[in-house]
Amino acid sequence: MKGLIFSELIRFMEEKQSPLFVEQVIAAADLPNDAAFSRIGVYPTAHALLLVGAASKLSGIPVAALCEEFGRYLFGRFNILYPEIMSSYSTAESLLEHVREHIHQDVKVLYPDAVPPEVTARTQDGECVVEYRSHRPLAHIACGLIRGCLEHFGDGRSIEWVDCSDSGDAATFRIAA
Repeated sequence: MKGLIFSELIRFMEEKQSPLFVEQVIAAADLPNDAAFSRIGVYPTAHALLLVGAASKLSGIPVAALCEEFGRYLFGRFNILYPEIMSSYSTAESLLEHVREHIHQDVKVLYPDAVPPEVTARTQDGECVVEYRSHRPLAHIACGLIRGCLEHFGDGRSIEWVDCSDSGDAATFRIAA
């Protein structure tokens, strides 16, 4: 997993809680690198899961809720970090339909060793259906990213979970009116 995501996770916890909270999370997670992440480095997904688990335990907020909130936050950060990519789209649906073909291809250009999830969006029965497939159990972050996308574009539709694998590495969402 790219260090950028770890750096943004630490920033998220600092902004939502405090730097002291982050120190407590890092201590509780007991990572071998003491949460020293380079934005361009690659780290085990398990490290992120340890951080989120420790944050959940310390805050009392369920892991799924933390992950969804982080996904919403992360979408906002992507708008700041990658405005040239994000400004290419005028609607949430147009962005979601191009995650796989455009956005993740650009990610691979910026970070050749990146292995982004497979995200596909299609219209089915007048609604947008988004599928997330990954080797990482981060479906709740994907849900938060989609919520952040809808909010960014002022799209008042809601997101519903259609299904999710037990491990959280695959999920289907419906964006409904």
